[in-house]
Amino acid sequence: MKDFKDKVTVITGGASGIGLALAERFAKEGAKVVISDLNEKAVNTKATEIGAVAIVANVGKEEDIKLLVESTLAQFGRIDLFVSNAGIAYPAGIDIAAEKWKQIYDVNVLSHVNAAKYALPAMLERGEGYFLNTASAAGLLVEFNAAPYTVTKHAAVGFAEWLSLNYKHRGIDVSVLCPAAVKTPMIAGSASLMKYAMDVEQVVEKVIRALAEKRFMISTHEYVDKLFTLKGHDYEEYILVMDGYRKETEALDKTHLSVHTL
Repeated sequence: MKDFKDKVTVITGGASGIGLALAERFAKEGAKVVISDLNEKAVNTKATEIGAVAIVANVGKEEDIKLLVESTLAQFGRIDLFVSNAGIAYPAGIDIAAEKWKQIYDVNVLSHVNAAKYALPAMLERGEGYFLNTASAAGLLVEFNAAPYTVTKHAAVGFAEWLSLNYKHRGIDVSVLCPAAVKTPMIAGSASLMKYAMDVEQVVEKVIRALAEKRFMISTHEYVDKLFTLKGHDYEEYILVMDGYRKETEALDKTHLSVHTL
């Protein structure tokens, strides 16, 4: 997707972070932007600022995503690009309560599934459409301090791959965004994350270029690319190298409470 002029673009988690930065850029490019977020005040305020449409939704609920898609189609008649961006994280290991596993699965995985479930039919009828699903570098590697986040982001990458392989021949393009640390307030207290963090504007530029090329994988950090390549080439060596990163993370943070949402 090279030209965003008049393209109807839906972005979940659009009131802050990467979602908002993408919304601002798409709006500047002339897109018709719909931003959705759980935070009603924030989404209404940001939508007004950038000239977008605001729809409050909890992407962890299938009925909310259904309503988001239906409302957008009712107003604009189509969805050209659906950015399934919202996600959550917990600082937890295997001891986390079962209901927390369900909540993070609903948001980080099923939100992508339900976005496709409800947005695909109209796209297929037109013979074109684009999904940009935000996962995380944790979906390629590991977030040491967050088992549920790592597991669900791996699943998010897997679903994006499945979606692409099953619908690309029918005119549906899919990209998966796998950012490592991005400079937002939520990682300000983490030395290990700030060490590799990049500005959100840099992430947006990488996304814009990838969409223009219709590239599936959008990775933001070179060290992630190298580790992911190593993982495919020599899994045992990858585990050894990642264990070194784990020790470095512990030394920098002095705590296991540095979990973040990418």
